[in-house]
Amino acid sequence: MAQRIEQRPPKGEEAEIQAQLASYPRLSTEEERRLLSTHGADRDAANRVLIEHNLHLVLEAAQARKGRGVAFGDLFQEGTVGLISAVEHYKPADGAFHARLVHVITVTMDDVLAQTEEAQRNDEAFVIACRLLESAQRLLSERLDRPATPAELAKLLQWEEARVNVILAMLSEARTTHDQELLDYLDDLDDQEDQEE
Repeated sequence: MAQRIEQRPPKGEEAEIQAQLASYPRLSTEEERRLLSTHGADRDAANRVLIEHNLHLVLEAAQARKGRGVAFGDLFQEGTVGLISAVEHYKPADGAFHARLVHVITVTMDDVLAQTEEAQRNDEAFVIACRLLESAQRLLSERLDRPATPAELAKLLQWEEARVNVILAMLSEARTTHDQELLDYLDDLDDQEDQEE
């Protein structure tokens, strides 16, 4: 006996987008050809219709890339930008219309995902560098019985001194911001207590 797989309805943004796209059914090949052959002042209106009625391609591409670090709505928005560009710049020499749209949407979304992954890797590498620097700072300062200089930290970690200085400055700024947020929070608590009395 074959087991039936239940498909869960999409939630949130995805469901909203699907509902909105229901009012833009796919165009017939004949209708697309007619719109693509439009010239002059009517071309902008034709492009708008082509874009609206091909948004399903963006939806399908976004659904295929869910859960990869970019919010569904953001992915859909980026794919829509790709779709708009593909429609507005399409020439018959580019090949089949739908294949061209799918290609541009795919490249656009994959580029956004790659940039997001790269940013996450950079963030993780920065956090690791901060931890290493703080550990080295503690260790070396205890050993020297005074605060370690950036040059001494750079030598211990085998980093360039400029890198040490940049990370130290960013850590100092983060601590200042954090301390200010904490002070603001404590001030708010004091104000609330004063109001309650």
